Amino acid sequence: MMEKKITRTISAIRTIVPILVIILSFSSCNKKKPENGPIYKKEFKQAILDARKELATHMITSFTPGTSVSVSVDGEIVWSEGLGMASTELNTPVTRDTKFRIGSSSQLFTAFLIAKMQEEGLLDLDDSFYDYIPEFPKKDFDFTLRMLAVQTAGFPESSQSQLLQQDSQIRTLKDYISEYENDPLVYEPNTYYFRSDYSLALLGILAEDLTKKSYSSLIRENILDTLRLDNTVIDNQMSIIPNRSNAYHRDYIARLVNAPKVNLAPMAPAVGFLSTADDLNKAAQQIMAPGFFSQESIDLFQEPHELSTGQQLNSSFGWLATVDRDGRKLLGQAGSTIGGSSVIAVYPEEKVVVSICSNLGDEMDELPVLKIASHFLNQVSPLPVDTLSTPVE
Repeated sequence: MMEKKITRTISAIRTIVPILVIILSFSSCNKKKPENGPIYKKEFKQAILDARKELATHMITSFTPGTSVSVSVDGEIVWSEGLGMASTELNTPVTRDTKFRIGSSSQLFTAFLIAKMQEEGLLDLDDSFYDYIPEFPKKDFDFTLRMLAVQTAGFPESSQSQLLQQDSQIRTLKDYISEYENDPLVYEPNTYYFRSDYSLALLGILAEDLTKKSYSSLIRENILDTLRLDNTVIDNQMSIIPNRSNAYHRDYIARLVNAPKVNLAPMAPAVGFLSTADDLNKAAQQIMAPGFFSQESIDLFQEPHELSTGQQLNSSFGWLATVDRDGRKLLGQAGSTIGGSSVIAVYPEEKVVVSICSNLGDEMDELPVLKIASHFLNQVSPLPVDTLSTPVE
């Protein structure tokens, strides 16, 4: 009798042990650090602490609900973190996977696509736009693909108020192009610089016409999938997009409110993307040296454009191209739209990239990218004390 009890006990233990192992393994998995949790490299501990204070101060003083930041040095992410709320109503925190509206930083993806198409021999940047789309209504002046990309083609400057007043019937890129195709140029091409959403939209429709594929498909196949930018998509109010942040706005007396609904998809080549700080950082790393792009394309992104008047702009092919106050070469993006902002600072010689996204479309308080970058630059490539200046935005 006793032997039977012992036998049953041993049998029960043998049954229970595997179950306990499975339970404990699940418990162990649950305790692992989440994949979208913050990244801190201990070698940059002080720079991260100082930069984090800068960003937190900005969020408090500008009443920004949520922000994400990503800093890379020599191709490695050394700091990446989400701060604040993706949804204040649902008390949902920002993570590294939170997708924000990035405004006119979206143009970097269009610039990437057109540069790739030139590398493949599908187009020539110095050809007339009419060489490819002759049916587009004739203007008083001719303009090239390059002029569209550097936004000197003569089209009017864009504003956020235009987005709010957008005709509800404009649902696609073609609709957007058609709506304004008969408007005249406002200056002779390549004599001024106006930040024009329409110029980038024309490049998007050009890419569609040449390949017979949609702009969204071209971007996905040629840029996003290749670079593994898994958290970058075209914004679409009708779609369920995981990890999309709520969008916030300032009303006429500067109170923080939910942003009005806008359809950015028709203007995707200029302002219509959602992305994360990490994805923007990874994308920006591609313009520092040949790899994904040829040296010809790298030069295109890095070299300032010169107008026909001889004046050199502080911008290049889809990018800001200038120097900071300490004389360091600086490439950048800055985008603010209804319900979202983004900014990227690329220091190609120091191999430092800083990207920030937020869920407040705020032209009043710019994101403090240069202040944050300065803390990492001072560690990576410190300047002589007598040449240092105070970083400003």
